[in-house]
Amino acid sequence: MSTSIKSVIWMLIASVNFALLNTLVKYLSPDYHLSQIIFFRSIFAVLFVLPWIVKSGLKTLKIYSIKLQLIRCTLAVIAMYLWFYSISKIALAEATAINFTAPIFGAIFAVYLLKERIKSRRIIAIFISLIGALIIIRPGIINVNSYVIITLIASILMGLASVYIKKITLVDHPNAVVFYMPLVLSFVSLVPCIIFWKTPALLSLILLISTGLTAFLAHVCVTRAFSSSDATFVLIFDYLRLPVTAILAFFLFGEITSIWVWVGGLIIFLSSLYVAYRERKKCNSKKTSLISVKEFN
Repeated sequence: MSTSIKSVIWMLIASVNFALLNTLVKYLSPDYHLSQIIFFRSIFAVLFVLPWIVKSGLKTLKIYSIKLQLIRCTLAVIAMYLWFYSISKIALAEATAINFTAPIFGAIFAVYLLKERIKSRRIIAIFISLIGALIIIRPGIINVNSYVIITLIASILMGLASVYIKKITLVDHPNAVVFYMPLVLSFVSLVPCIIFWKTPALLSLILLISTGLTAFLAHVCVTRAFSSSDATFVLIFDYLRLPVTAILAFFLFGEITSIWVWVGGLIIFLSSLYVAYRERKKCNSKKTSLISVKEFN
């Protein structure tokens, strides 16, 4: 089997797991507080990834920049709370399509925080992506509720956090990047989880644990996909998150995805793909920047 086919298979599995994770959050949110869902998602993600950390050596968890890690973890906490809250309130496919803007916002923040030069082509791609977001949101045509704004803010914070992840990977081991975010989320969500605790039935307990499992599997598959083939090739199949999510949302929640969500999502995705292509031509650190946004799902 060629490496290209392998990367496609890994990305297909990743897309399914990302869609399953978001679907699980939406399914569980009416019965369980967000902090309880986030706690289970985070603590079990830590437990599932721990054997890989141990195998690589605990010394890989050494932190050389506490300030960067604190900023990144703070952004991660806020972004995940906002993201999980938003997908519990609006259509899953719509939230997923809006979330495609995260890499674009990351490119914008990289100009100011990483001192990257921005050229006219990237500016055009950013504006096209924003047009795609406007097509989905359609302000003035439909009522833009606060949940859509929260989804957009979550995507902005994800883009900002991805820039800090780029900076962290210059000084810390990738294991430190993967491990500390869910660990911090576990501690932050623990107290509110206890306060709003609701003892889950067996099925709900399995589903809560599955949030951590699907998050872990999705990130493993994404990493394998990007390590097997060129990033710009793999990123094409990231768009599969939208149809998989739409199918799950239709059968489980009866959500019918608007044609404008598909049109706007495709425009945003193509703009993100173009930005990724430009990043590929400029540097060789593309894999971290593309994978990092996905850790919040």
